[in-house]
Amino acid sequence: MILALGTGVAVPALPTLAKSFGVSFGLASGVVTMYLLGNLAGTIPSGWLVDRFGRRPVLIAGPLLSAAMAFLVAGAQSFPELLVLRFFNGLASQMWIVARLAAISINAEPGQRGRLVSWMFGMDSTGRLAGPVLGGFIAYAWGTRSPFIVYAVLALVALVPTVLFAKDTPRVQHSERKSDAPSAPKLSLREIVFPRWQYFGVAFFAGLTRGPLQADLLYVYAAFAYQLGPRPIGYLATSASLISLPIGFIAGWVLDRFGRKRTMVPGFGGVSIAMTALALSAFMHLSLAWYVCLFLFGVALQSFTGGSVQTVGADVAPAEARGTFLGIWRFASQGGAALSPIIFAVLADVVSYGSAFMFTAVSASVVTFLLVRYVPETRAKTA
Repeated sequence: MILALGTGVAVPALPTLAKSFGVSFGLASGVVTMYLLGNLAGTIPSGWLVDRFGRRPVLIAGPLLSAAMAFLVAGAQSFPELLVLRFFNGLASQMWIVARLAAISINAEPGQRGRLVSWMFGMDSTGRLAGPVLGGFIAYAWGTRSPFIVYAVLALVALVPTVLFAKDTPRVQHSERKSDAPSAPKLSLREIVFPRWQYFGVAFFAGLTRGPLQADLLYVYAAFAYQLGPRPIGYLATSASLISLPIGFIAGWVLDRFGRKRTMVPGFGGVSIAMTALALSAFMHLSLAWYVCLFLFGVALQSFTGGSVQTVGADVAPAEARGTFLGIWRFASQGGAALSPIIFAVLADVVSYGSAFMFTAVSASVVTFLLVRYVPETRAKTA
């Protein structure tokens, strides 16, 4: 929650900082694209680090690297330098996420995974509630770069509960797994992926759907299309968090109570409708009020799917290769999340803003189709 508060503080200042270097919308979007590429690059290595050194060192290293990158962003002198720092910031964030997901996937019962994963992301939303508004006032009072100093300090503060309470992977379990290896033969990459191709498809296209929103690209769009500054962007981001927080907690309970498919189909189907509406608003050049209403509607539907994809991954992970599977699973999800802002930005620059939103709508429709056509219903209680 504390680390997410720091991330939220930086949100309103990031579009303005990118714009200050005199670049176009497409290039400015690189600040979120590079962050997502860092997320993608950190998936499999983070999983290997967790298996090799345990969860605790990775949980500590993530916030430390985040703090270092935030301090350096505050002093960035060129746009390419800012892009490099954002890449490593994304890598640090992935280390933190993978270590937390590993803890849940190893220790949680199937009937608890939906709530634990969704509520974990809900705590992130809690940390982001006050962050954007606070960041907007900080940027207005002390300059565009000052929120990143606050972000760095909060990342260091986040280390305190981590150091005090985070448990490591017991070393005895490592040795037990090694001694049990002959009775549980390892699966090949083909045996891991091909029997579960539809689930990897859901993960990839869900990443394509969520990428622009998760990367705060819709705030960059608001800065360019409606000329919003740090303070109004901060209000918009905080409003989104206020909406997503209760919905995210409810979604975790629905996942465990009614099943994954019954939760995800209406969620992603609704996201497709919301993104189509945003596309129409861009094509028709509707007012800021229309954009805010449709944006918050899309946020609410996205929140209903929050944690669902990671929960499905925990459900279908083979016991013989859980770590490898989760690493590839995160790679597929983050691959879509890293690719979508690039496509979104290119479409916005070359074609139109409306076409960029339509791409996101189509991605959500593909997720809905895969769920309806190929994924069987699964209730966690019977998983």
